This record gives sequence, structure tokens and C-alpha cells, in this order.
Amino acid sequence: MYPLLLTIFFSVPADTTLPAQVELESITITAAANDPNKHISGSAVILTQKELMIFDQSDANTLLQNQPGVYAQQEDGWGLRMNVGIRGTGTLRSSRITLMEDGILTAPAAYSAPEAYYTPVIWKYEQIEVLKGAAQVITGPQSTGGALNFITPTHDGDGQEILVGGGTFGQQKAYWRGQKAWGNRTQVQYGAYHHSADGFGELLNNTTGGFKLQDWYFKVVHHLDDKDRHHLHWFSAATRERSEQTYLGTTLEDAIERPSLRYLASANDQMDMDRLMNRLGYTLNFNQGFLRADLYRQYVHRNWYKLDKVNGQGITSVLQQPTDYPVEFLAIQGVYSDTALATLKANNRYYISQGLQLRGQWSQRLERNILKHEAGLRFQYDHADRFQHSDSYSIVGAQMALQSHGAAGAAGNWIDATSAASGYYRTTWTRGSWKVQAGGRSEFIFASREDFGSADPERTGINTSERANRTFIFLPGMSVNKQTEQWNIFAGIHRGFTPAGSKEGVLPELSISTEFGLEHTQHPLQLVAFHSAYDRLLGSDAASAGGSGSGELYNGGSALITGMEGQFSHHIQNHQFTFSGTWTRAVFTESFSSEFEGWGNVEKGDVLPYLPQGQASLRYDIQLKQINFSVQSQLLGARKSAAELDQWDLPAALVMNAAISVPLRPSTTLKLSAQNLTNTRHVVAARPAGYRTFAPRMLLLTLQVKF
Repeated sequence: MYPLLLTIFFSVPADTTLPAQVELESITITAAANDPNKHISGSAVILTQKELMIFDQSDANTLLQNQPGVYAQQEDGWGLRMNVGIRGTGTLRSSRITLMEDGILTAPAAYSAPEAYYTPVIWKYEQIEVLKGAAQVITGPQSTGGALNFITPTHDGDGQEILVGGGTFGQQKAYWRGQKAWGNRTQVQYGAYHHSADGFGELLNNTTGGFKLQDWYFKVVHHLDDKDRHHLHWFSAATRERSEQTYLGTTLEDAIERPSLRYLASANDQMDMDRLMNRLGYTLNFNQGFLRADLYRQYVHRNWYKLDKVNGQGITSVLQQPTDYPVEFLAIQGVYSDTALATLKANNRYYISQGLQLRGQWSQRLERNILKHEAGLRFQYDHADRFQHSDSYSIVGAQMALQSHGAAGAAGNWIDATSAASGYYRTTWTRGSWKVQAGGRSEFIFASREDFGSADPERTGINTSERANRTFIFLPGMSVNKQTEQWNIFAGIHRGFTPAGSKEGVLPELSISTEFGLEHTQHPLQLVAFHSAYDRLLGSDAASAGGSGSGELYNGGSALITGMEGQFSHHIQNHQFTFSGTWTRAVFTESFSSEFEGWGNVEKGDVLPYLPQGQASLRYDIQLKQINFSVQSQLLGARKSAAELDQWDLPAALVMNAAISVPLRPSTTLKLSAQNLTNTRHVVAARPAGYRTFAPRMLLLTLQVKF
């Protein structure tokens, strides 16, 4: 166990009053899971692997929505599309938060295409860190609401674990993972995962919406010496998804009456996605700190082949106003007796993300004062390469027939590329029960687009157009902690930021965020108030938001977000109760008109879309001898799918999950889990195009063996 926690004090051997050195083979952002606020200023949530696996959920949206200050929007019912926001940032494609894996940016193109589809396959993670407040100074580029850091396994020694299971809707799940020590200096971790299902969608009396998902990882940590000073780290991971997923939802009436309905025109929709990540790291440990260097490269290819238009009308418009497009709506349903022309677009894109990340930490004592200095640099290049085409299909009644293949590149033929250099410095001063943390982050971003045009598939450059946008920003942050005998009291303020993209004249989104909270030192109790003032909100013309799919960013008005979040856990003998809740008031503070589907014609005081005013989670766990039983209730408040709406079209809902595990022998466990126990089929979203509902009740039976 080798690299070190980014936010821990490192000891000088002769000075035992400094906190002891802690080593992990994956750099984390927070401190130890059992005491997150001991080493950071501000609020944070750490989900351990045990918590992640309680209900055998594969949906990161459902898991993360249980946490205070975290919002999620369901989309496909299986967790293949993660839509998560933190403290009012918005949930669309998790594009307004920073996603990391072992402290390394893990989105396909965090700068060039933050809304690109990426969902970490959570089975393999040892823990997930949810960062909020001024702690974001060391993450970026998205730094308004928060960040998620997914931590890969850090186990020592030898061990294996196998899980096999099956459930409703043809669900199959299996994984194999383990670790092995090779000699005294080398540790290897590895794992492979398979998850598939037939789906629960109903299309012309046939089942659709199925998927196959494979994921694997391989990790090597090697000591270069016997003094625990020099270490090499290699990590490789790959993911493959093949799924019958669609952008096409239904009307609100159909979503309520037939929640599993899929329209005929979505019959050929399919997502193909492949991802490969490789990282090479080196760590130098010394008495008062560490230095760490990571070289990384990630490749992602995805092609979502899906319905785009009918008779030239975009599917979002048809589903929003079916009475205005009666012919097109009948054709989509598969009940139009004449011929309609459907356009299916191959949203074919290649993403590259690569860079070098350097970070270090050094601690010193000056009489009664402890100073910890942290600094880091990151040089990243990423790009999103669109090379898309559209095919034409005829729709006659319940039949779709291919008419012609579109020309390669004719539906999008450009590259968005970004070169970014960022750095941070933070110092933490500790004296007695006081801790003051202050620092700043700088981002220099050069974003560009090279558009080759629809008539140049060979990319000869004959009709190429170019554009570029530069951003340089400094983002300060500060927090204060005061610890009493029973309470840890903290407050923080920081400047938030969202990159502006490559379009000239578009400015980055800025915000000022503050928090004030207290945490009990003996009991798991935390309560935090937060406040964020947004300026120049950024909207995206993404197809996933109901737009054209160009991905253009543009500035909107300002907004104000205030809220309270809290969590509490209590033991009574072998019973445990765990509660978390969030109340949020998120409103626009000026009027403006926008073509962004989620905003529309905004009036001052309108609420931000897809943000509930209240949400809560209550979990009850009981252990009877060796049998463990857990039940969870998730309450989600009503939301609006667009700010300009008068009604709350996404209703409040209560969802229950349950699980029971029975040990058959010391190394073997049988488990039955139920998601959405009451089969609540409430409407969860009105995007990408049309309404969609929460997944039906799912049962999963698994057998886990450790040896």
C-alpha cells in the first residue's frame, strides 16, 4: 500500500506529535473513511465498498442520490447513463461536476466535451468520495458544486472473490476479482465483470431495452527499494457496452398509462461504446511528504445509432407538441397507414484524453504550528472527434425499412480539441483546535474546433473552418475549522468555474459558493448550509438536453442556490438507522430568453429544472445472528423539466429497496435484493426527447464466494 492521501499530514520520524504517515496505493482526496473531516476543511461523503454493495445496485444514480447534496436524474433504468449534480449544478450527463478515478480525470473529454456519456462501472471501486465546498481547489476543471473520485482496490495479500447471479428481465450478473502478492515488493489486483439483461421495454409486444456490459481492470504496484520510498504503479481498465437504448421517450399521457412503452420508431436504436484507460505512476515518499507523477491516456469510442427526425422534424419537437405534428407522431407510434420518412443518425464519436499530472505535499512544524503545503500541476489534451452520418428509413404502419445510407461525415465532421494547463497551491495551518486552509487554482485553457464540413469526409481541408477560445482564470478558496470537545465547526468560501468551450465570445460560468456546517465528533451527525451565486450560466445545445446535438455552449442569466443538507446514523443494539436529506432552493435571479430546452423563456424567480426542493433517504439495517436485512426508502421531491413551465411535471415519488443476505458457510453468502419493491413507476425525466419512467421492480439473487 503505497501512495499517500492528498490531505493528510506527514510525520518527521523524530516528531511523534505530527500525524503518522498513511499509505494507499491509490491517491485519495479525503482522509480515512472513518474520520473524513480530520484532515480536510469542509463537508465530504465517503461511500465504502460495503455501502456500495448493500442492495447490489449497479445504478450510480440511485446510489449517489442517497447522499446529502447530491441530485440524480434517472434515464434508462439500468444505470448506463449517469446524470449526477451536486449542490444545484444540474444533472445533465454529470457535465457540471468533476469525475476522477484515483485522482485522475476520467471523463472521455473533460474540457472539450464535458457532457459526453460516461458512467463508471461501480462494481470494482473500493470507495467513492463526494467532494463539496472549498476542497475542490485541488480538483477541477468543474469546480462549482463538487467532484466525484472513484477509488480502485487497495487490498494487500492474496485473495479471490467470485459472484454469480440472475434476476428478473433476464438479468445476469457475474464478477471475479482478487489480489496477489508477488514476492515482497509487488502487489497485483485484477477483476472482470459481466452484466446483461433483456430489458423491460415493450415494443409491439416484444421486449426491448436490453444490454450487455463488460468491464475489467488490472493493477500493479511495485516497490523499487526496501525502504518504502520509490514506487511504480500501473493501471489498465476497459469497458464495453452494447445496449438497445434510445433517446425517444413517450408523451406524458403514455408514460403514466403505459410506463414501459417504447414506440416503433425506436426499434433500431442502439449504443455501442468501448473505453480503454492506461495510467503509469511514480511515487516518492519522504519523511515529511511525497511527490507523485501520473502519465495517463484514455480512449473512448461510442456510436449511438438512434432516431433523429421524422419527415424532417426533430423528435423532441414531435414529442413535446404531438398535436402540431400528427402525421409524424402517428409514424413514430407505428400506426400511420401512409409512408413517412425517418432519419436515424449515427452519433459516431472518438474521444482522447491524455496528460501528465504532478502533485506533492510537504509538512513542517513551527513551534505550536503545523503547516502543510500542497501543490499540483496538470497538463492535459483532450478532443472529441465527431464523424457522423444519417440513414433514411421508410415507416409504413408497423414496419421500418432502410432506404439509403447517408454519406460519411455528412451529419457532423469536426474535432473539438482542448489543451489545458492547470495548477494549484494550498496551505493548511493548524494550531490546537483551529485549522485554516487557503489556496487557489489556476486554469489556462485553449479550446478550438476544426470543422471539415459535410462534403469532405477525407478531411483534406478544402473547406475547413476554424475557431478558438482562450480562458485564463484564478480560483481562490478558503476554509476554517474549529474543533471542540463534541463538535467540529467549519465554514468555507470558494470561487467556482465551468469551462466555456471553443465558441468565440462565450465566457466561462462563474460562481461564488459558501458553506457553513457542524459535525459531531463522537456520533455520525453532520449538518451543512450551502449557498451558491451563479453568474453567466452555461447552457449546452446537446441532444441529450433536447437540443440539436451540436454541443454548442452559450451563456444564460444568473441564478441563486441555497440549501441545507444533513446526515445522521444511530445504533441501537443490532439495529442501525441511517438518514440523509437535502433541501434546496434554486432560482434564476434575472429574466432572459434561451433556446436551451431546459430553460426556455426564463422569468426572474423561476426554478432551475431537474432540481427537487427536497429529497431524503432512510435506511434500516438489522443483523439477526448472521443474517443481515436492509430496507431503504428514497423520497424525491417534485421537479420541473423546464424552467418556463407553470406545473411541476415530474412528480414526487417514494421508492423502496430491500436486501437480505444469508451466510451458507464462512466464505459463501446467498443474497436476495429487490429494487423498487413497491413497483413505483413515476415519471423521472422529459429528456432527451419525451418522458420516461422509473424502472420497474427488479429482483436479483446472487451467490458470493470468497477464498
